[in-house]
Amino acid sequence: MLTDTEPAFALLGAPYLEYLPVVDLSSGRLLGLEALVRWQHPTQGRIPPDQLIPEAEASGDIGPLTRWVLMEGCEQARQWSPSIQLGVNCTIHQLRRGEVSKAVARALEETGFRSGQLTLEVTEDAIVDSAASADLKALSDMGVQLSVDDVGTNWSSFEPFKRHSISTVKIDGSFIAGLEPAQGINRLVVETVIHMAHSLGMSAIVESVETAAQVDIVRSFNADAAQGFFFARPMSSDDAVAFATGPELPQFSCKEIRTLVSSRTGSEGPISLDEPGSGTAAVDTDSADVPDEEAVDAGVERSDGETDLDALDLIEATAADAGTADGPTGGLDDSSDPSFGVA
Repeated sequence: MLTDTEPAFALLGAPYLEYLPVVDLSSGRLLGLEALVRWQHPTQGRIPPDQLIPEAEASGDIGPLTRWVLMEGCEQARQWSPSIQLGVNCTIHQLRRGEVSKAVARALEETGFRSGQLTLEVTEDAIVDSAASADLKALSDMGVQLSVDDVGTNWSSFEPFKRHSISTVKIDGSFIAGLEPAQGINRLVVETVIHMAHSLGMSAIVESVETAAQVDIVRSFNADAAQGFFFARPMSSDDAVAFATGPELPQFSCKEIRTLVSSRTGSEGPISLDEPGSGTAAVDTDSADVPDEEAVDAGVERSDGETDLDALDLIEATAADAGTADGPTGGLDDSSDPSFGVA
C-alpha cells in the first residue's frame, strides 16, 4: 500500500487494486488503465464484486473505499507515463451527496497527480440527474476528464453529455457480446453510438471485447479504443507500472488474443501475455474463470448537426439508410451491476 494513512473499514480484510488496459484500436497502443478494486477477506478469500459493494454500502464503507481507491490509484499512477490515463468509477449516489469532487480534490492535492490524467467514469443516469450536476461540474472545473460508462443501457438523449463536458463514452459490454451475427440490433446500436459520440467530439470506447472478430467489427465502425479479455486480463499494480512507465509503451496485437507486438523487454516477435515468464503482466488466474470483469469497474458503480436527436431516433434513421444487412450496418454490463472499480 502506497498511501501513508490506511483507512479503517468495518468489513474484515483489506482492499487492493488491479488494472485493466484500454487499447487504441488504430495502433494497439496502451492509452489508459482502469482501476479495479478487490477485497481480500482473511478467511473467505477474495470477495466477489456483487457481494462487496452491497456490503460496503450497508456497512458505511463505500465512502472510505472510494477515497481509498482514488488516493491509492493516483499515488500508483504517478509512476506511469503522463500519456496514460487512470480511470476510476463513481456512483450516482456519491455524486448526489457531493462526495466525489471532494475525494478527488484531496487525492490530487496529497499525491500531486495531474487532474488531466484522471478520468472519472459515471453512468448515463448520473449525467441526466439534476442532483448530481453540481459534483460533475466541480470535477470538470478541476480539469478531470469525464467518461460515461455503460452507454446504450438507458438510451437517454446525448444532449446532457454536452452540458457536462464529457470526453469519452464507453459502450456497454452486453452489446459487444452480440456483434458477430451479420444482422441484429447490437450492431446497429454500437455503430450508432460511435457515430453520435464522434458527432459531439467525443471518443468512443467499447467494453468487454473478447474475440478477434469483435475487434475487427468495432474497428470497422471506427471505435477509438477498447478493453476486455482479448487484450489483457486485470493485472497487478506492479505489472501496471511495468506496462505504463515510458518512454516506450507496449503495443497490443489487434489480431492475436492477449499478445504484445512490441514491448521494452528486448524480445523479438510477438509476446503472449498468457505465457509464464514472458516478462510482461502476469495473467490474473483468479479472474480467468469469471466473465469479463472490466464490466464491473473501479470507483463505484457504474460509457454533424444532429446531436440533439434522441438515440433511438438516430438508430431508426441509421437503419432506414443502411439498405442491406451485409457488413457493418450499424451496430448491455447492467447498470445495476455493483461496479466500484470492482471486478
